[in-house]
Parts: sequence; C-alpha cells; structure tokens
Amino acid sequence: MQSSALKILKELEKSGELSLEEIGNLIPKKHRNHKDFYVFASLVSEGFVDDYFLIDSSRPDPNRYKEQLLARKYFACSTAECSAEYEGLSWMLTSGTLKGQTFALSGKGSLLLSEYRTKRFDRIFTLSSGIFVGILVAVISAYVRSILSGNT
Repeated sequence: MQSSALKILKELEKSGELSLEEIGNLIPKKHRNHKDFYVFASLVSEGFVDDYFLIDSSRPDPNRYKEQLLARKYFACSTAECSAEYEGLSWMLTSGTLKGQTFALSGKGSLLLSEYRTKRFDRIFTLSSGIFVGILVAVISAYVRSILSGNT
C-alpha cells in the first residue's frame, strides 16, 4: 500500500472524520493538479473511505466512482468555498464549504488497517524468530564443536 494512502487511512482512524482540506494537506503535492488526488480517489472508489456525497441508489451511475472524475472533484474542491470549477467540470454546495466536506473511515477501511497491522506484526515476529533461531543454532553448534574437538 502506498504510504500516502496509509497515512490518510491512519489519520481518519485517529480523528474519526477529516475535511477535504485536511486530507488535501496530507497528500504530497508532486504534480500540483488532480493527479495528486488519485490515491485518495482510489480509497473512496474502493470503499475504504466514506464520502457522504456519494449517495447509493438503485440505479448506480457508472461514472460515480470513476477515479479520474473523483480525483478532479477532490482537487478542485480541496481549496474551494462554495463552488469550484476544473477542466470544464463544476461543483457547488449551498450549505457549508466544499473544502469542509467530511470523510470518514469505512468498515472496509478499518478492516484493511487491521489486516495491515496483523501482517506487519507477523513479519516482525517471523524475522525475530528467524534471527533468534539462527543465533541459538550457532551457539549450540559452537558448543558441540568444542566438546567434540576436546574429546578427540
């Protein structure tokens, strides 16, 4: 998992909710355009982060979860107050601010973080066990050699 995605998920878990502006501040600005928001758009699209404005319906819009559209929307809205326009697309919010819209960690995102921590612990435990066994075998081997070389 990319470190910026992990950073966003961990911060959402810690804070409960974050505004789009706060999430935008967590994202490294390499391109200074919508491309920076692809990681976050992917988290929303995959269901790891809950966007209040993506409303479920019986007839889903095939463009609703497109990462390219979401990345453009989040980039444009991350600094906007009531309306934003970017590459011919526009967004408006009558109450509140676009940059103030909140996002939360979904259950799927929480499970992903839990799985990540479990795998991390397993890797550390396996590595530590391997090092311990290697040292133990070396010590026992040296002891056995010293006993065998002393008896001959």
